[in-house]
Amino acid sequence: MATQIKPKPGSGLRWIVKRKRGDLLLLDFGLASMKAGEEMRDGTKDEEAIFHIFGGTCSIQGEGFSFQKVGERADVFSGKASTLYIPPNTRYIIRADTNLTAALCRAPAKTGGPPAAIRPKDVKVREVGKGNWRRLVHDVGMENLEARSLMFGETFNPPGNWSSAPPHKHDMDNLPEESKLEELYYFRVRPQQGFGLQRVYTADGYNQVFVIEDGDVVTLPRGYHPVVASPGYELYYFWVLASFRERRLAPRDDPKHRWIKDS
Repeated sequence: MATQIKPKPGSGLRWIVKRKRGDLLLLDFGLASMKAGEEMRDGTKDEEAIFHIFGGTCSIQGEGFSFQKVGERADVFSGKASTLYIPPNTRYIIRADTNLTAALCRAPAKTGGPPAAIRPKDVKVREVGKGNWRRLVHDVGMENLEARSLMFGETFNPPGNWSSAPPHKHDMDNLPEESKLEELYYFRVRPQQGFGLQRVYTADGYNQVFVIEDGDVVTLPRGYHPVVASPGYELYYFWVLASFRERRLAPRDDPKHRWIKDS
């Protein structure tokens, strides 16, 4: 079931979650910390990847493609995201133009779209919910990206507010009502000493509550998974999903709580 991870600080690329070594079957998730001028040389095989920038600027090049000066914010609370998409069977070099923090995510894929750079102008911003379950959702890599499996974005909870409300899940292959997806959250909190809570539960009795602190990761293989920020603290999370069959976000709300959308 769901797992909470507290990554240790470090430099370079540190893999936090590797698929099939824990409760996720599809997603790899790593954190990258690079100083200006440092390079990361790697490649994909039968998988697609994204390099999602939390803060700083970088450039990427590979056979037949080059994207320069990608990334326009200092941190996740100071602007919209930028992301590099890397299709299967692609060698690449990422060079940090400034000090840089980012996530590298991978999921199995036999085919994918062309290499792409998603910049802030490409990010769709939505205000979702109302009252104390209002939040901002940034769709970074959704319909605007030609990918095989990966979907991703960012959510910003104002102090005291809920997201994933009403609680939803996406763990059954039952389209068009529900798609089967894995998910992972990476959290940041402002100010950093703050906290939030995440509940993960299922109809068959699983129930877990995590105390979320700055830098935490939570894996979400199945279940409903609402999140709340504590009073006075803004809660951010990067969310990335991988599809088992069809790249489509079709969540199912908990029928017990679906009524709040109509209230």
